[in-house]
Amino acid sequence: MNPQDLKSIMGSGLLSFPVTDFDAQGNFNPKGYAARLEWLAPYGASALFAAGGTGEYFSLSGPEYGEVVKTAVDTCRGKVPIIAGAGGPTRTAIAHAQE
Repeated sequence: MNPQDLKSIMGSGLLSFPVTDFDAQGNFNPKGYAARLEWLAPYGASALFAAGGTGEYFSLSGPEYGEVVKTAVDTCRGKVPIIAGAGGPTRTAIAHAQE
């Protein structure tokens, strides 16, 4: 996605920040999260934010962050754009942006 596309998406409608699903042991639950995204996708959001917006970004480990974003992208491909944050220490932000 180029910067103009991102600008258009950010200014064109509802932005959704879905809660990330975890199991009883505190592990990321990809099936539950995918089901949540599949339920949200048809409601007309301009974009869904993965692993951010409800506090998850700073609570997830590096591998968990990547798994959340991958699940969102795989689930919503062709339906709704996924936006994922890239922050924290410089090297972490670069690694997340490159994922």
